[in-house]
Amino acid sequence: MHDSQQTALLIRWLERGRAWLDELQTPAGLHASSASDHYDALFGRDTLWSMLLVLEAARLRPTDQALASWAGEFAAQGLQALAATQGTTERDENEEQPGKIIHEYWPEPRRWPEGSWPLWEGRYYGSVDATYLFLIAAARVWQQIKGGQQLIEQLWPHILAALNWTLKYGDVDDDGLVEVLPRQPRGLGLRNQVWKDSNDALLLEDGALPEPPIAWVELQGYALAAFREMRPLLQEAGAEAALLRELEERSERLRRGLLRFWLPTEQCPAMALSPEKQAIPLVASNMGHLLWCSALEEPYASQTAERLLKPDLLTSWGVRTLSRSSYAFDPYSYHRGTVWPFDNAIIAAAFWHMGRRHQARLIGQRLLEALVLFDSPVELYCVLPPEWILSPPTGGSEVLAVYTRACKVQAWTAAAVMLVTAQLLADAG
Repeated sequence: MHDSQQTALLIRWLERGRAWLDELQTPAGLHASSASDHYDALFGRDTLWSMLLVLEAARLRPTDQALASWAGEFAAQGLQALAATQGTTERDENEEQPGKIIHEYWPEPRRWPEGSWPLWEGRYYGSVDATYLFLIAAARVWQQIKGGQQLIEQLWPHILAALNWTLKYGDVDDDGLVEVLPRQPRGLGLRNQVWKDSNDALLLEDGALPEPPIAWVELQGYALAAFREMRPLLQEAGAEAALLRELEERSERLRRGLLRFWLPTEQCPAMALSPEKQAIPLVASNMGHLLWCSALEEPYASQTAERLLKPDLLTSWGVRTLSRSSYAFDPYSYHRGTVWPFDNAIIAAAFWHMGRRHQARLIGQRLLEALVLFDSPVELYCVLPPEWILSPPTGGSEVLAVYTRACKVQAWTAAAVMLVTAQLLADAG
């Protein structure tokens, strides 16, 4: 394909990503998937990652004023929707807390059989990471978007409430790390309140589910990034020196705590720590989120980047959620071996920031090649290792396969399309 044809294809997919996101916008906020899929409701984490990836795409195309304007409006709508549904009280039934960003809001909760899911007026707050991501997104809007400072001024009470939530509720055992500890009294809702939120996303070596509280590695990165990026906003607002000192002290404890995750034999961080703060030795894509957060110092950052590129993780169509050498690997599992486009876009963005543009481009190309075959922003897909294929022989090649229950139109996949195409266009330029 000639360079001009390649550029035209990339621009077309960039525009398709934007169009898909426009289709998912509603008066209540961005829906995570289309009406014919599973998640046609407002999901906090999905909205925030969609915003963050779109903002990165717009930043990579500084001369595209139409994209910049659209990205600004898209981000503003996302922040406003999440501020409108932010927690205001303590309610264990749906895990609401003051300042906490929602996990999901169903404007028509009657779709759920009564008592089957912990909704209160359509709202469930079982997500620990979303509040940190909300702070990061607010800081990015303040820095990047025309009119962003005025929007942040309007939302400032919500931003302070979110920050206060992180300081009061994020570290459940006062060890300096951020943990997940579900509080729903009937055991309903999510056990794993991070993006890998399926019940069996995290397993011990004997196949058992670890008991909470669990410190997931990416949560520490989100907290570090949130505290770092909020600092200039707080200084601008005249925050008290005591608050700024507390954020720095917490950041230092997080940096020290991250050392507990390191797996010397793998040269990368573990996926999570047990309640006893022992590393659960799973090599997973979560560590790419740490790189996106600039949470690792050298040489740990470079070693982690190299680990993500090894063939047990990097496939012909993107980075797996879990190493195929891990004891819990299953290429058909929702979070233990499949490939998620938004996850790959985060890793590609991290590599770009680190100056590893060739590797970012490699991941972006492989991701886009898969999505072109699906011709849709699918939620996830399977990449089967050759040893999982009995017939016909694959000659040692991996096989791209459908994850049958994947959403066909997923918001953060559409945003991932925009990010990787913007990278590839910038690289071509």
